[in-house]
Amino acid sequence: MMTAKQKTNLEVFLPYQKKWLEDRSALKIIEKNRRCGISWTDAADSVLDGAPAVGWSNTYYMSFNKDNCRQYIEDAGEWAKKFGYACSDLQEVLLDADKDITAYRITFASGAEIMGLPGVSRSLRSKQGNVVIDEAAFFDDFNSVLQAAKALVMWGGRIRVISTHNGEDNPFNQLIKDIRGGKESEWSLHRITFREAMDQGLYKRICLTSGREWSEEADKEFLEKMYRIYGDNPDEELDVIPRSSNGRYFGRGLLDFCTAEKESFSIRRLECSDSFLHKADARKNAEITSFFNQEIAPALGCFEGQIYFGNDFGRSGDLTTYYISEEVERTSLSVRMIIELHNVPFEQQQLFSDLLTDFLDGRHKFGGGAIDSRGNGQQIGEHAMLRHPGAVVNVMETNAWYAKYGSELHGLMESRDFTLPDDEVIKGDFAIVTLKNGIPLIPALRTEDRNGKGKRHGDAASAAMLCVCAWRECASDPAPSFTACEKKNKFNWW
Repeated sequence: MMTAKQKTNLEVFLPYQKKWLEDRSALKIIEKNRRCGISWTDAADSVLDGAPAVGWSNTYYMSFNKDNCRQYIEDAGEWAKKFGYACSDLQEVLLDADKDITAYRITFASGAEIMGLPGVSRSLRSKQGNVVIDEAAFFDDFNSVLQAAKALVMWGGRIRVISTHNGEDNPFNQLIKDIRGGKESEWSLHRITFREAMDQGLYKRICLTSGREWSEEADKEFLEKMYRIYGDNPDEELDVIPRSSNGRYFGRGLLDFCTAEKESFSIRRLECSDSFLHKADARKNAEITSFFNQEIAPALGCFEGQIYFGNDFGRSGDLTTYYISEEVERTSLSVRMIIELHNVPFEQQQLFSDLLTDFLDGRHKFGGGAIDSRGNGQQIGEHAMLRHPGAVVNVMETNAWYAKYGSELHGLMESRDFTLPDDEVIKGDFAIVTLKNGIPLIPALRTEDRNGKGKRHGDAASAAMLCVCAWRECASDPAPSFTACEKKNKFNWW
């Protein structure tokens, strides 16, 4: 049980630090921005584990950098003093005389030690207690260290993994993705961005410890200054978005981050045979109407907010894709349905468009739609625009349009104000978008559908941009549009 003095000292923690400290999970991990005080907080946890006379445990801190080890052990020593525990002075002990490898530690009267070790798996041999793996994304072999640490959990130890990101394909990020995907269900996952840390008082704490005078204006200037300092890489260093690879505009880390819960959306697909075209018009129309009434209308009727959609048109080569989102807040769109039509004749596509827009309009939920009006899609777009004046915009995609709405979509995804379905094929549409001369474009590349056929051409990504376009241009009370920089300072992710 903590003393009154110890409880008072715990009040110095900011909310996200306190949340980390209070989480007693056997396996916990945090993806974080730079210099937000998690390692400092964790050192207090190690002291509270090691100092008590009864029920104590050792803690072994590991980092790729020896200076980090020394700092952590020094922080632990300072926490021991604040909590009223006696501990030894900082010691440097010899681990391997042949290789002149040393480690730092402090010890307690309980018999426990807090030791900083090299970030290699063999450092944990014959150890028992807790393991802290700090800046895990920068380890030479993070997976082997983690496997070695898991052996200590068998005997009651805890593993705490702390890191900023170091690329999308890094093993640390792979573990994060496995946790989010349910493959590593035993982990407790934490996340803190620079913006969130600032909102929770990070700069106030900096001012308090450095003797500066805090003000709202100074707080804002400090935030802007840090984004200027990190210039070309604020996503990874401050906003906790792992750096994408291979020139992809929508990196895998970003796609996984803004994935919606499976229960919140549905995907409906209709593929017509070549013989469908030659059926009687009445029969074709009846089949399309039946598909809409049975597969689409029941789900659409459950939504409470305004609905916006983007329609990327296709006929037999490409898909017609509807990306349908609900405005859950004035500044947020959540995916509710993806509709894919393949090999559906032009007249039946016109019918489907009418069924969809009339259904939404009749229930006063039609916020707006944007229709790809290049080529044959122009007729469908023009018809819908005349049928629902002010609610439909026809779009002829140009480089300028892609620059505007590709960037807009990316910014909304960064702040999780636009969600994607948990579907690998659809995510594959986003993954092919590349940045060329500063413009996000869909290259002349076909990707595979569920049957392993190369039918897709970034259809869902294009429809998503059109959905954002509809939201911006058709909403009666449009959400504020932010510059790319402002978006990065707007995060509300946790």
